[in-house]
Amino acid sequence: MIGDRRILAIVPARGGSQRLISKNALSLAGRPMVAWTLEAARGSTLIDHLVVSTDDPAVAATATELGWPPPFMRPDYLSGATASVIDAIEHALEQVGGRWDYIVLLQPTSPLRTARDIDAAIRLCDETGAPSVIGVSPLPKPANFYGRVDGAGCFMPGGVDLERTVVINGAVYVGRPDILMRDRTFQSEGTRAFPMPFERSWDVDTPAEFAVCEALFPFQTTNVT
Repeated sequence: MIGDRRILAIVPARGGSQRLISKNALSLAGRPMVAWTLEAARGSTLIDHLVVSTDDPAVAATATELGWPPPFMRPDYLSGATASVIDAIEHALEQVGGRWDYIVLLQPTSPLRTARDIDAAIRLCDETGAPSVIGVSPLPKPANFYGRVDGAGCFMPGGVDLERTVVINGAVYVGRPDILMRDRTFQSEGTRAFPMPFERSWDVDTPAEFAVCEALFPFQTTNVT
């Protein structure tokens, strides 16, 4: 909570995945991948309540074992590959009820983000009055690695403004529920970027990304706090 503003965190952890089956429940560095996000949320000093939205019994069991409230089990229309995360947020809001000033979306596919990242993104949204905040990271290569391919298939160097170009990393989203439900996106006009270092911005969606993320864990000694 910030002052009298109440903050709800939602962890969307659908069981299906087209490229990495049941990825949210896979063991990553000795724990189910979703557990790292739940532990980072536990370290937040600002989150008032957290809910897990899932259709995967393994994810639900992990959340319960870690002491979180029973997850909201998704209906069938939110369980397929075309399920919208905004629809899942709307469903969670309907289930939990109450008044919330901020929604924090924490995707379990970003297990390296920390509690400090979460709280800093929330404070950025509150202090700036922005409709939402999105975690971003820099491009992973130096400027001389980037270029364009012309119509003949030839490489042309340059063409990317690296001072302004960033990648949405999926690690943390903060939004005001009324604007979020109105626009059906976290990318409303005036959205602020929350910069994060590349090493904490890993988004796991494939077996290769999973392997690299797991290899990074020994160097992430502050992952939970």
